[in-house]
Amino acid sequence: MSLHISNIVKIPQQVIDSIGMYRVVSGSLGILAASSVITGFTGSLAYSAASQIAALFSALVLALTLNIIIARTLQVHANHESAVITALILFFLFIPAEEFLDNNSLWLAVAIAIVSKFALVYQKQHLLNAAAVGAFAVSFTNFYPATWWVGNPTLFLPIVILGIVIIMKVRKWTLVLSFIGAGLLVYLFEVWQYGDEPVQAVNTFFLSWPTLFLAFFMLTEPFTMPSTARVQGWYGAVVGFLAHTTLFSPLIGMTPELALLIGNALFSPFRLRKKLFLALESRGQIAADTYESVFTKPTMVSFQAGQYLEWMLPHASADGRGVRRYFTIASSPTEQKIRIAYRAKVGGSTYKQALLNMKVGDELIASQLGGDFILPSSANVKLGFIAGGIGITPFRSHIQYMVDTKKPHDTVLLYCCTTVAELSYEKEFEIAKETLPLRVIPVIASGNIAAPAESGYVTRALLERRVPDFLERTWYLSGPPAMVDSYYNLLRKAGVSRRCIKRDFFSGAI
Repeated sequence: MSLHISNIVKIPQQVIDSIGMYRVVSGSLGILAASSVITGFTGSLAYSAASQIAALFSALVLALTLNIIIARTLQVHANHESAVITALILFFLFIPAEEFLDNNSLWLAVAIAIVSKFALVYQKQHLLNAAAVGAFAVSFTNFYPATWWVGNPTLFLPIVILGIVIIMKVRKWTLVLSFIGAGLLVYLFEVWQYGDEPVQAVNTFFLSWPTLFLAFFMLTEPFTMPSTARVQGWYGAVVGFLAHTTLFSPLIGMTPELALLIGNALFSPFRLRKKLFLALESRGQIAADTYESVFTKPTMVSFQAGQYLEWMLPHASADGRGVRRYFTIASSPTEQKIRIAYRAKVGGSTYKQALLNMKVGDELIASQLGGDFILPSSANVKLGFIAGGIGITPFRSHIQYMVDTKKPHDTVLLYCCTTVAELSYEKEFEIAKETLPLRVIPVIASGNIAAPAESGYVTRALLERRVPDFLERTWYLSGPPAMVDSYYNLLRKAGVSRRCIKRDFFSGAI
């Protein structure tokens, strides 16, 4: 059997998606640190391997120790992997000293950064990038400026490769490219003003400047970025401009860490600025191996139909994916409850088992609101939804929102499942059809299928027969990544414009 190139390309994405986000970032930074140490052994980097190892090890020990002590003192849950990431980032910002005790600037930056995670908070959610806080505090006091020695031609290739891995995980290309684009334009404009050689300037920008490290490893921190792609683009552009301009030099020396902190502050209104402590009200099975958990909705919480949250559920003996997952909010913003639906089987992940073992009143922590899988503002836009399995959750939110607000769209839902027993929210959709121009067409892969359901899979012939106006609709696709990619290609080949297809994504989709 031949293996198509497109399938080969999907393999790395599937592997990356199967790993938790924090693990991807900490692993990437760890590999970058190992690459740097190796170059120290070979002499291709100015800093010896011994000095790097000493600085790195001491930074990690300090970060973890402080994280544990402060968390236990305050009796709050601490994400130790986040502390590791902070220490790894700061390792690349302060030159490793040959004399061990001369690493005091790095240690001070690490200490300030970890403390800031607990001190600079609003409703238990930190407001600023911790590594940037540590670097700025040490530099601003003139104790020892952050040098960002990571901006080195020797590390260029691993930074690019590992950075792409992170962006493949979080899918924040708009954010990163707008940052790099704005930064490069500003940099070249100032080079032109001084009459320098532009070609050499471009080489310097990418090879010897901390631009790529800042973009890949710090700008993409989920807690401090806006929740939608459009605002993320502006966020990246503003930080890119600030990080590369000398416009403010008469007043203040602009540094990469200061540029990021200013961006954090300016765009804080466009993100969820607090952690949500959600108490379980009820849980029930809504389809085969599919469950819904319903939580009390805190006051003053707003989101858009189709968005997602990160859900943290600390539990003992967590597996390699850790204690965090991303789930689309299945409830509408108009409802007074927050719902999530998920598939869970015996012997599955420790996270899902912990979710099933929650008792009424038990709490989990939700944060990092995000997502652009939202309804169009104009009610005249006709919609087509294709859901695969548990990918029905954003559509449940969309449809309930249209019912409650009386802002209907002409909508067709193609609901794809392996068997009829996997269909969720059937009764709710039947009720919605009483007030909405909504058609629901189950597409079932196996078993005896009765009308109006379809057997098999969504094909062009099925679209032409059941949704003859499919070219007039804006299509939303949600479900397993392979299914979403397959139906995206189907719609494109059938003539649907790229701008009329929206794909659901959130980090940790698998």
